[in-house]
Amino acid sequence: MNMGVFQYYFSMKALLWVLVIFVQTREYMGCLEEERVGLLHLKSFLIISIQPHTYSDYFLPSWIDHEKSDCCGWERVKCNSTTGHVIELSLDNLMQNYYDLYFYYGRENYEEHSWLLNVSLLESFKELRSLDLSFNAIDGCIPDEGFEKLSTLKNLEILNLGYNFFGHDNSHIVQSLGAITSLKTLNLTKNKLEGYFPAQELVTLRNLNTLDISSNSYKGTLPNQGFERLAVLRNLETLILDANGFGYSIIPSLSNLTSLMTLNLSRNYDLGVDERVVEGFKRLAVLRNLKTLNLEWNHFEDSIIPSLSGLTSLTTLSLAGNKIRGSKMLSRLENLEKLDLSVNFLNDTSFLQSIAVIKSLKNLNLAWNELGRSFGTKGWKILSILENLEILDLSHNYLNDASFLQSIAAIKSLKNLNLAWNDLGGSFGTKGWKMLSSLENLEILDLSKNFLNNTSFLQSIATVKSLKTLNLQYNELTGSFPTKELANLSNLEVLILGVNHFGG
Repeated sequence: MNMGVFQYYFSMKALLWVLVIFVQTREYMGCLEEERVGLLHLKSFLIISIQPHTYSDYFLPSWIDHEKSDCCGWERVKCNSTTGHVIELSLDNLMQNYYDLYFYYGRENYEEHSWLLNVSLLESFKELRSLDLSFNAIDGCIPDEGFEKLSTLKNLEILNLGYNFFGHDNSHIVQSLGAITSLKTLNLTKNKLEGYFPAQELVTLRNLNTLDISSNSYKGTLPNQGFERLAVLRNLETLILDANGFGYSIIPSLSNLTSLMTLNLSRNYDLGVDERVVEGFKRLAVLRNLKTLNLEWNHFEDSIIPSLSGLTSLTTLSLAGNKIRGSKMLSRLENLEKLDLSVNFLNDTSFLQSIAVIKSLKNLNLAWNELGRSFGTKGWKILSILENLEILDLSHNYLNDASFLQSIAAIKSLKNLNLAWNDLGGSFGTKGWKMLSSLENLEILDLSKNFLNNTSFLQSIATVKSLKTLNLQYNELTGSFPTKELANLSNLEVLILGVNHFGG
């Protein structure tokens, strides 16, 4: 090895040490001065905009103009530990009381606190990846200071604008967001967006993975400008459209979004009253990647069921809050793991025959139906073949007979059983409770609100050694605290006995 090679080797080694020292120095120096000043300017603007709805002395108190104050340690700020650049700003609920204003005092009180945003104040954070501005009653942007200003932030991937008033002034908020081409997650839930959804304005967001426009007032899309325009977004996997006014017209266009894995169409009430929607859902069978479909609270009747049978890739399906009676059910969804049929009108055993064929099912919710009124023993026996079922919710079903437990007890895989809000304290004998002892994997049992009036049944419950959580609240249990009966539950971690009549 000649001298030139040695010199090159040691030169490269020295350069490497210089780079290491530079990185360490950068870590020690904390945030960049330009971004520290930018945060202070942002705070000043926010104080002026939000007053008199907050007290400036208590507003972002760690954001102080002091040479020894590292902005990377400020609340709601996260920096890259190597470069010192600000990468996350969590500026949600800046007034701290907006959750209360919105959920407890109504949207009207919340709206009284609205203000306009100056987006240009965020331009200095060149490496920003995540920006959360939700729950702030923002009513729009200052003229010429809209979200197109953020197009220079090439690393911005997550933008949450939920629970504001964007769209209130008919501003082109969606159009301006189309300029932020790096976005992967865009949340616009609970704003005042209305009219026809301008899907074409978002075709530039080629990296978009998740789009949430739920709880607005969109009523559809214009001809040739619907969701089919988003087919160019090859990374779009999650689309949340619930609580709008979308009708049948959008369903065929959704079939073009072949990368979708999650689709939420719940609470779009016009869907359930249009007979064409049945044929429309058949077209969604081309969505071979679709895993989760939410169709809650849409006034759907039994006729919707056959049109969903082509969605064989589904692992989660929710039809809660509809008008399904059970005359037709699902059988071809061989990959389904979670099925929610709560708050319907199920009162016949026929639908269980098709459910029982779905051997992959792990979570079944049948709460708030009428299963205890005309549901015979034969119907329950069908459930016993669900050998992978782990969670079963039968609450609010007028159950008052022990016969169903014989079949439930045969589901050895069961871990969570909810029997709350039934009538198990009436004619429910000791024999019925003993059947539960065979559930050797059961960890959670909810028997609250069941008119239980003595503790004798606990002797049978105590044989379920795997039990970790037992809920007995809101019953009519009397006498001494059942210490003896519960002593054998060695794995019990949570015991809820509130609102009973124990005497000691």
